[in-house]
Amino acid sequence: MRFLVALALVALVGSAVAEEFDVPIEFDYHNAIGIPEAARIKAAEEALDFDGSRIVGGSPASLGQFPYQAGLVITLTNGATSVCGASLLTNTRLSTAAHCWRSTGGSARQFVVVLGSHLLFSGGTRVTTTDVEMHAGYNMWTLVNDVAIIRTGWINYSNTIGNVALATGTNQFVGTWAVASGFGRTSDTAGIGNNQFLSHVNVQVITNAVCANTYGSTTVQASTICVSTVGGRGTCGGDSGGPLVVNNLLIGITSFGHVSGCQRGFPAGFARVTAFASWFQFHSFHRLNMKVLIALALVGLVAGKAVESPVEIDYHNKVGIPAAARIKAAEEAINFDGSRIVGGSAAALGQFPYQGGLVITMSTGGTSVCGSTMLTNTRGLTAAHCWRTLFSQARSFTVVYGSALLFSGGTRVDTTNVELHGSYNMITLVNDIAVITHANVAYTNNIRNIALASGTNQFVGTWATASGYGLTSDGGSITTNQFLSHVNLQVITNAVCAATYGTSTVVDSTICVATTGGRSTCGGDSGGPLVANQQLIGVVSFGHRDGCQRNHPAGFARVTTFTSWIEARL
Repeated sequence: MRFLVALALVALVGSAVAEEFDVPIEFDYHNAIGIPEAARIKAAEEALDFDGSRIVGGSPASLGQFPYQAGLVITLTNGATSVCGASLLTNTRLSTAAHCWRSTGGSARQFVVVLGSHLLFSGGTRVTTTDVEMHAGYNMWTLVNDVAIIRTGWINYSNTIGNVALATGTNQFVGTWAVASGFGRTSDTAGIGNNQFLSHVNVQVITNAVCANTYGSTTVQASTICVSTVGGRGTCGGDSGGPLVVNNLLIGITSFGHVSGCQRGFPAGFARVTAFASWFQFHSFHRLNMKVLIALALVGLVAGKAVESPVEIDYHNKVGIPAAARIKAAEEAINFDGSRIVGGSAAALGQFPYQGGLVITMSTGGTSVCGSTMLTNTRGLTAAHCWRTLFSQARSFTVVYGSALLFSGGTRVDTTNVELHGSYNMITLVNDIAVITHANVAYTNNIRNIALASGTNQFVGTWATASGYGLTSDGGSITTNQFLSHVNLQVITNAVCAATYGTSTVVDSTICVATTGGRSTCGGDSGGPLVANQQLIGVVSFGHRDGCQRNHPAGFARVTTFTSWIEARL
């Protein structure tokens, strides 16, 4: 088995990556844990006479003590049955571990979600679903980004069924005592007894540094939260995907434990919910009626605070998709020699060699557009909202380099590997930045990377260059000298910018420019570069919904704020 796994690693991810996975974690969850656990739990439940009111450890508890706890009875693609846990977030959404849906050794076909029951295979409210979305950055070998959202039909709340709130913010919870619950075992050898069904255990959060001593820094990352299992108290087989809760806030999703067992004193690992708050918010709400969703956002139920900002947050539907159709039609209608830039000024094709265009295929099948910036042969930078907004989700990017046209020419690479900043807020557009990973693209006279700005320079008063494939006027169209466009803009203070957009949107990690004289970034430029002295200082993020030529400031993600985050992903 270990030899076969090693071969698979080399074949599937390459020897350079395979050597990173020498960690004591069981990656083949369903075959090694879930399927045997399902059979054991089912047999034990069928043999019991259970009154449905007690929790593990002999302590009486009401059936609704953990109303957010869900069990998952999983049908795999090979017909076998496996088990996991989950947490109820809304009437139609639950969180679980991505490895419950897909692991290195097996994939699920469907979930039966079980709520309001202490038994997993009978009782309670039971809903069948195949609508499961894993985090786009989930890694089956390291269990990084091991989170998934489950969508179901409407589930009514009751005395025994209720949702749990998501933890947000920067609290690391180190030293905090939390409650983990699940239908799995709480020991390596124990069977299921008359007082052992839905189980819970109190565990203490530890630092990631301590946890990494056991599992390594490849698996234990900033998006991981770990607990001590000293004294043999911890999560165990079958608990995967279940909740770790503090003060009625979900802070973790059960992800991994030590391959040698649950009672050996090794830490247990969870996906850190605060690292995925915006991801969960999007997937918990994005299929609601749009008017209802906007109303919720304005009263602070989505973003956590009231937002009154003239920023267009529905980028793809309102900006990107119409821009894509307009640009494509214009390009097809012209005879273009590929050497000129907007404004009538002759320029070599390689004037902006770091500029990338994005032709975006949406999850609906539609086409949208954005810009990006080349950082290395295999990495680009863009705005997070180019991949995901409150109302829409991209399926793939076609990255375009070395071309003044967006829909033809140049070097074109397809990718689905996009990592959004963990604290990206789709309502305020704070932390609106993402790293694109793509196949190697060779540098040429027309294709070249750009350096990241770093340090504390605020660049106020500096003239910078913004470029992109979008419009540079509200009513303009693409002509034979208007393809890859550029404009010189002066950086202003955040205080001036906040006078238009407010302090919820304009924060320290924002950089703004004046657009007096009608010179600005515009529809389709999102994600593109703002450059000063051959350094990338901003990523196009937002403008005023009234239009590009109304003299309102334009906002960018301030690159110096994100330098370490970006460099860690290069």
